[in-house]
Amino acid sequence: MKKWYYLFLFLIPVVVLLFVFLSNISGISGGHIEAFFTIDGSLVDEVTQFIDSSQHFLYISALDVSHPVILEALSNALDRGVDVRVLTENAVVEIPSKMDISKGLHHVKFMVNESGVVFGSANFSESGLETGLNDIVFLPITYSERFKDFFLSAWDYGKITPVDGFLVSPIDNVEESVVKLILKADKRIYVCIYALTDANLVAALKFKESKGTDVRILTDKWFKSSPLYKISTRNIRVVESRMLHHKFILVDNTLITGSTNYTESGFHKNVEMIYITKDKGIVREYERVFSEIESSIF
Repeated sequence: MKKWYYLFLFLIPVVVLLFVFLSNISGISGGHIEAFFTIDGSLVDEVTQFIDSSQHFLYISALDVSHPVILEALSNALDRGVDVRVLTENAVVEIPSKMDISKGLHHVKFMVNESGVVFGSANFSESGLETGLNDIVFLPITYSERFKDFFLSAWDYGKITPVDGFLVSPIDNVEESVVKLILKADKRIYVCIYALTDANLVAALKFKESKGTDVRILTDKWFKSSPLYKISTRNIRVVESRMLHHKFILVDNTLITGSTNYTESGFHKNVEMIYITKDKGIVREYERVFSEIESSIF
C-alpha cells in the first residue's frame, strides 16, 4: 500500500509540470483561437506577452512597427538570444529588418513564434494597438509553421507564397472569393472596413441590398473622399473621431477578417492576407464589436 502511496505522491508534481509545459507550448491562445479588440482597451499587454513567450524565433510582418513598448519587448527578446526579424515598409532601428521593395505595400500584419500567431488589422504602433479601432486574432501552435514558411520565403527570396487556410494577395483570387461569398448571403452582410473602393464589391453589396439582404457598412471618415461614397448603400455609418481600421465582413454566420482593405490595391497589388471562419465563438465576438461601434458615437 505504501508503495502505491509514494508512487502517487511522485506522479502529482510530474503531472503538474507536464500540464504547465503543454500550456506554455500551446501559446497565449491556449490551443484555440481568440480575438481581441481595441474597443475594449489597449492591446499592448497581449502583444507584449506574446513577444515575451518567444523562445527561439519571432518573425514580424507589418506596415508599421513603432510602438515604444513593443520595440522594447523586441529588444529584450534579442538580448535573450531570440531570432527576431521584421518585414516592413520602414526599417526598424536596432532590430533586424528588411524593407519590402515590391510595387505594392507590405500590408499584412502578423507575428509568429514557436507557440502561435498574432494576426489581424492592427499594426504594431500606437494607432494600431491603442488609439485606432482594430482587432487581432491569436492563432494556436498549429498555425506557426505555415506563417513561418511564408515569412522566410519573403525574407530569403522576396517571394510571396500561399498560406494554407488563408487568402493571400496578390497571388490568390481574393476579390473573386470575397465577392462570391457576398453574393451567396442570405440574411445579412455587415461590413466594418477602413477603405472600401473596389467597384465590384460595392456593386455586389448594392445588388444584395436590392434583393432584401440586410446590408450595413461601418467605415472611416477617409471614405468621405471616395467617389463611391455618394453611390454606396443606404445603411452606412462613418466613424469621425477615431480611426476605424478594422477590415472585417460578417456574411450570415461567416466572418472574413485580416489585413486587406477592399480596394484595387488591397486585392491585387499589396501583400495582404484574409482569414475566413465560421467559428461560432469568434463570429459572436465580431458581431458584438460591430454592434458596439454601430450604436456608439465616436
